[in-house]
Amino acid sequence: MKLFLIVALFIYCVNGDEYISDGLQPLTDEIVNAINALNTTWKAGKSFGGSSSVEIDTLVPTQEKYSAKADFPMRKYGSFRLPVNFDSSRVWLNCTSIGKIYDQTKGYPSWIYTAVGTIADRLCIRHGIQIDVEATVKKMAEWNVGSNSYNNSANIGQAFQYWSKNGIFAVELTKESSCLPFSQKCQPNEIKITKYFKLKNECIDNETELMKSITLFGSVSAYMEVYSDFLNYRSGVYKRSSKNYLGVQNMKIIGWGTEKGVDYWLAAGSWGTQWGEEGFFRIQRQPQQFGAVPNPIATEFLPVNDVKDIHSYVHGQLFYLAK
Repeated sequence: MKLFLIVALFIYCVNGDEYISDGLQPLTDEIVNAINALNTTWKAGKSFGGSSSVEIDTLVPTQEKYSAKADFPMRKYGSFRLPVNFDSSRVWLNCTSIGKIYDQTKGYPSWIYTAVGTIADRLCIRHGIQIDVEATVKKMAEWNVGSNSYNNSANIGQAFQYWSKNGIFAVELTKESSCLPFSQKCQPNEIKITKYFKLKNECIDNETELMKSITLFGSVSAYMEVYSDFLNYRSGVYKRSSKNYLGVQNMKIIGWGTEKGVDYWLAAGSWGTQWGEEGFFRIQRQPQQFGAVPNPIATEFLPVNDVKDIHSYVHGQLFYLAK
């Protein structure tokens, strides 16, 4: 009886939904027990071995830092039948970047893994080009993404705006770079350009169109508000049970499904494989679960075969081919 009363103190109801107490700290036994006591659609655990400082520090604390201009057109796809369950990493097995989990606790922000990873997935699916995401992220980070940089944000929209204006290059690394800033003038013989692409970005404003985009082209980049309970996610279909807002995170949505009557999105995080379902998570397929954030962003590529007139580029445009 005493145990029941203690657990009950952690929980209260608002508008028919159950929430844990605001005072519970992430990745503690207390918050894990409170979440699991709700007997909801997912299970909590201490995914990061009890340390929460690094993970919380990787979140962007205010909406001001990630609000993007709504200048991407909305995309409407044609009508076709959608499956009940879809996992793009299983559909396109040769595109290994789709099912790869990266670890932003190395010091790189979530937007760079999400944006680079989404482009890598879609380049592979539509054009058969395999990108080394880790190498690309590392080079971009050395160029213009320090831990205190303006670019250390959750603003995938800002990244896609830049690439839609300047384009991207698929390149082969011929030797290690030792010169920054990186440019043709600085190191003309260290890379070999294989392809140049122009980008077309679009926002997606409903779940049916999002499913269609993933079915046709692969992963989609998305924003998500993070609350204290989410850090403790271990398995199942996540449904928010906390009001303690921590910040914003970017992730790739790679599919969807239904479990025990609950519809969900399948997403790839960037906190390593020790978190969640080996780095992946499933979140209830309802708009409010992502919070008050911009719409997911999809991108398509227009290959430009004649690259002889390309005279300048920066490291933020270079996507390194997998060896």
